[in-house]
Amino acid sequence: FLGLIAGRLQSVLATQAALFAVGLGAGAIPMAAAVQWVLKDGVGHACAILYSTAVNTRFDADAKRYRLHATVGHTLADMISISLPLFPHYFLILASISSATHSVANMAHLASRARIQASFARQGNLADVARTGQTQSQLTNLLGTAIGATLSWFVGPNPLHVGACMVPLAATSLYCMYRSSRVVVLTSFNVQRAERVFGAI
Repeated sequence: FLGLIAGRLQSVLATQAALFAVGLGAGAIPMAAAVQWVLKDGVGHACAILYSTAVNTRFDADAKRYRLHATVGHTLADMISISLPLFPHYFLILASISSATHSVANMAHLASRARIQASFARQGNLADVARTGQTQSQLTNLLGTAIGATLSWFVGPNPLHVGACMVPLAATSLYCMYRSSRVVVLTSFNVQRAERVFGAI
């Protein structure tokens, strides 16, 4: 819960930095900036499709690992986003990398979450587990957005100030995701378990 809130706070601060870099802080967003915004989203979607094709069925076997990868991906994407105001001439390149990383992380998160939720459904109650997980996600989004909006008001658009806030938030998010993953017990036969089996022979 705490990790999800910290992650949402990161996202709010990163979005503020990206909007400032594209010109929102100086008034209306010019057409060229709007086109670049659409292009970077297209790059993100394309990368997510390629990533999901490459990983394929391994999401089920290593759901916990990909869930942690998703958190790291979101953090990296947010860090790139807050650097956008420092390099406005490279907006399209950096924003596309950030968007691609976010899209890949979202894909890893959604795919691994399904397998992790299934591990908690012991009596055929997957829908109930999914509902509970979605409720927690919506609650943390609401709290994170509210706190993030308030925090961004005080922090301002300066990338160095935003970065100083992002470091403890990223550390909290990563640590909480790691700790929460340790309580998940999966019965899949992944690479690590295969190494233990064959190492004992």
